[in-house]
Amino acid sequence: MLTEKTLRRLLWAMAQPRTFYVLGAGASYGLIPVTKDLRRIIKAEYHSIGVYPVTRASWSPLFERVIGEVSPYEDDLEEILLTHMPHEALEFLAQRALWRPSSDVVPPQYAVFEFVPAPATLFNFNLDGLASLHCSHRHVVLEPHGRVDVPWLEHEDYRELLEGAVVYEVRVPHLTPKLLPGPEPEDITLGPSYTEAQRLIRRARAMIILGYSFGQRGTTFDDTQSFEFLAALLKNHHCPVLVISTTPAELTERLRDRLSTYDVHSIPLRWELFSGLLLASINPVEGISPHWCAKRLRSLVYAYERGLDAM
Repeated sequence: MLTEKTLRRLLWAMAQPRTFYVLGAGASYGLIPVTKDLRRIIKAEYHSIGVYPVTRASWSPLFERVIGEVSPYEDDLEEILLTHMPHEALEFLAQRALWRPSSDVVPPQYAVFEFVPAPATLFNFNLDGLASLHCSHRHVVLEPHGRVDVPWLEHEDYRELLEGAVVYEVRVPHLTPKLLPGPEPEDITLGPSYTEAQRLIRRARAMIILGYSFGQRGTTFDDTQSFEFLAALLKNHHCPVLVISTTPAELTERLRDRLSTYDVHSIPLRWELFSGLLLASINPVEGISPHWCAKRLRSLVYAYERGLDAM
């Protein structure tokens, strides 16, 4: 439940200069499908081609994450044929499912960053590129996992490219490095985004982890390297950490244990709902300022609870 106390803490952090935001799938929820919904989208697009390889595809972490195990006793032909999907096609379809066509309309999930003090740091683990598209003119956007190859997905020959991947197992070249769903490589934190994050965190007065679970799978993380990297940063640079998600308690406790501090706080809210309400109440002149925050706490909590009841 969102309270005035937790909301006051969140708005304080958003009102600080150079706040360090860690963005996960929750930041794009309602715009981009989460991992558990990728299967349905990929399955439909794959079967739309109507041609299938004869042999089963080899196992891969990406297949395990987005398709999962198909029982050897499965009698649904469409399910069986998923196991014949070439890895090249699965990679291309995963990118397509994580892509949102360009638009001049900025969704509220990202439009709110227009009103936080600049420059904030957006350490964005999403592959959709929305933070760069909508926020890089004002803030520093880092993409440690890369982003989808938009030119291929917008290409007029997209269907031909997909057919080539499905029928002939042609790998559509990656235009930029990216990490599709699966475990992080051990050396990922040596990349330039992590080097820049080390520099920028030193100036942050708060960190907000927004809808990011570090790829949690049961009791383990796919993004173990990033979890340890951020934990090490916070050990060396003490600042309040706010964990925003619909169920933030478990990650909050993990971080408290890892950092040996109680200055890690759960903020239970749905960002796609709250960001719209926040955006609608902002005075463009004031932005998200301490003075503005003090006047809006009660009305925002009330509007948020009403919005939740209506969903």
